Amino acid sequence: MDFFTSLRAGNLMFQKRESAENPKHADLDLSSNLAFMFSWFLVSALGLLPLFDETLPRDPTPSASALIVFFVAVGSAAVLRRHYSWVGIVMHVFSQIFMWLSVFCVSLAGVLYAAG
Repeated sequence: MDFFTSLRAGNLMFQKRESAENPKHADLDLSSNLAFMFSWFLVSALGLLPLFDETLPRDPTPSASALIVFFVAVGSAAVLRRHYSWVGIVMHVFSQIFMWLSVFCVSLAGVLYAAG
């Protein structure tokens, strides 16, 4: 299936690549699934960092968690690159960064609202 056929079919974003050596068990790679789940868990937890930063005597800052989230997203994309197309990998990285940003903004707004 070529690029334009996949695009018309609507399955380009998370189209799984066929493994040359074992196409039936490409979905059962435990290490890739664990990397995928752990990276999403870590990104979601880092979004809640302003709640923890409120207990510290300094202002909440997104710089450290943004750097960690960027490297977690790119690192998990490097692990998953054999299983997904390049569009799926790019969407994985951007969605993890946007997920962190949205959770971070909501938790920061909650902290600022609670502080008065």
